[in-house]
Amino acid sequence: MGFLDKLLSRRSYDTMFGRAHVIVMPASDGRRVRILELGGTFQSASFEGSAWAELPFTYFKGFDAIFQAKRAGKPMGSVLLLGGGGFAWPKHALTEHDDLHLDVVEIDPVVVDIARKHFYLDRLEHHLVQAGTSERLRISIDDASRFLLECSDVYDAIINDLFQGRTTPESTSTDAFFALVKHHLSPGGIYAQNIVTDLTREGGRTLFALMAKLEETFLHVWAVDATDPEFGGADNYIIMASDADYPFDGCMDCSG
Repeated sequence: MGFLDKLLSRRSYDTMFGRAHVIVMPASDGRRVRILELGGTFQSASFEGSAWAELPFTYFKGFDAIFQAKRAGKPMGSVLLLGGGGFAWPKHALTEHDDLHLDVVEIDPVVVDIARKHFYLDRLEHHLVQAGTSERLRISIDDASRFLLECSDVYDAIINDLFQGRTTPESTSTDAFFALVKHHLSPGGIYAQNIVTDLTREGGRTLFALMAKLEETFLHVWAVDATDPEFGGADNYIIMASDADYPFDGCMDCSG
């Protein structure tokens, strides 16, 4: 059965980065899943109904590795997410970790509106208001680099999930950007970045070049294989970096 044969519904919106499509299709277990497609790739997803806060995509689950730092005594109370998309990971993280405060930076207000309308961001916000903890989620409509240049906050982890189609913006993979990120990390803080690559030699070079660049800023670099066998069309890796050495489960220590 082809992709179009599985499609249950589709709605389209104009965004800063082109036409976005909200499609609904069945997952392998029969549950209905809403997917945000932008730039020809699946950017975010949410199960419908009572499973609205669960994570359909494997790579989102890779971000949870940051919480393993708690075992080494590193608190993970404040996290910055660059790139909100459909707010899949914020829904999961804020409902699973009651002590988490999360700032999300998303440059396009239309994407945030889509997340509220189709991906249960409104339900998350209502959940936090009902619990009297609305301050645990702060959303900024801003460019990621400008936000970091202008803000004074320090975070236990910063996650980069910014994409233009299949690629991360070049401006967020530079030495200057990584130095700016490090400036906003607490001692032992963790930087995590989602990378989409493929099995070609060029894809491998891109991945290892990023890790080498991170090693110029951080003492330790790890790679997490977060490829999604159901929804992914390429290989996803979560690259993490820190000046602290954490015993992450299932992570390859790439430090030289």
